[in-house]
Amino acid sequence: MLCHFTSKRNNYIVSRRTYEEDYSNIISKDIDMTLSGTFLGKYPDLNINYKSFDNYPVPEEIENLVDTIRKKFYIKRRIVLGAGTNGILQNLIRVYIKGKKDNLITPYYTFNQAEYATTACGGYTKRVLMDNYEVSLDRIKNSIDSKSKLIYICNPNNPTGKYIEANEIIKLCNSVNIPVIIDESAIEFSHKKSLIESKKIPKNLIVLRSFSKAYGLANLRLGYMVCDKEIEDRYIKNTTTNEFSGFSAIVCKRMIDHIKFVEKNVKIIEKERDNLIKELKKLNIKLVPTCTNTIMTETKFDKSFINKLDKNGVSVVPVQNPDGQVCIRIAVQDKETNRRFIEVLKKVL
Repeated sequence: MLCHFTSKRNNYIVSRRTYEEDYSNIISKDIDMTLSGTFLGKYPDLNINYKSFDNYPVPEEIENLVDTIRKKFYIKRRIVLGAGTNGILQNLIRVYIKGKKDNLITPYYTFNQAEYATTACGGYTKRVLMDNYEVSLDRIKNSIDSKSKLIYICNPNNPTGKYIEANEIIKLCNSVNIPVIIDESAIEFSHKKSLIESKKIPKNLIVLRSFSKAYGLANLRLGYMVCDKEIEDRYIKNTTTNEFSGFSAIVCKRMIDHIKFVEKNVKIIEKERDNLIKELKKLNIKLVPTCTNTIMTETKFDKSFINKLDKNGVSVVPVQNPDGQVCIRIAVQDKETNRRFIEVLKKVL
């Protein structure tokens, strides 16, 4: 699961990693600290008609969800639904990356699905080096060349949990001539306003939103993209329909209608996150400050440590830095799972 590089430049590392590196390939152990879609609150009564399971998605189900999203977040731009933010991201890569000279620009530490998809499409990724785990928008801008097709930034970032202010991202978009994808899958945990609520939105800004994290609906595989009409037209012409289920659209609409349940879940997760951070610090493990439901260690570990966790029934996400050292990313779970995880750490350390 450790990453491989092809070359290093001043601003970035050139990478052609494949889906073999995807942490979704990590085998789930009894104490699984990789799952970032855990719902710790109580789901509302969704009153689902199960007789509709044998139907394909219909326009009414899609339109109802899109209309609910638009009214809830006061969105004036186009809204496109897809098979989770990851599914939409994969499609965007296929639409824009067309050959071996085409490249994607992204921060070094980030959600790597865009990178793997770029490799699958024959292109390569520029993993832009960071300053103390902070995304450098200047380095990202300076890494653009004539074959750069997309910029991808996860905000708040995964795995670091760092947030970039909206005005800085808008400034970046206004200074470049390629689409900028901002993945806001964990925005609810940051308590910051989403870019979809900004008044002056650049035409090249694409915002991805998820129902997998705060909403706890990862298994339904539904997310949405907010973008300009020109980007929507290009996307629709090059992707298939029926990528997600009508059932998913119905459930997600009802979760928005019961948004207080989502907000309560966020509060519970934040409480467990803060408790978990306290316990990790007691073990002298340094952490990157986070505003999301995941925690990345600043402390480095060797491969034997990861193997010991594995043998003790613990799954974590290893994150390799440019020097080959390994940090770990921990997703907050319920109180009992977090407690068991700490107990294993005490034993292994």
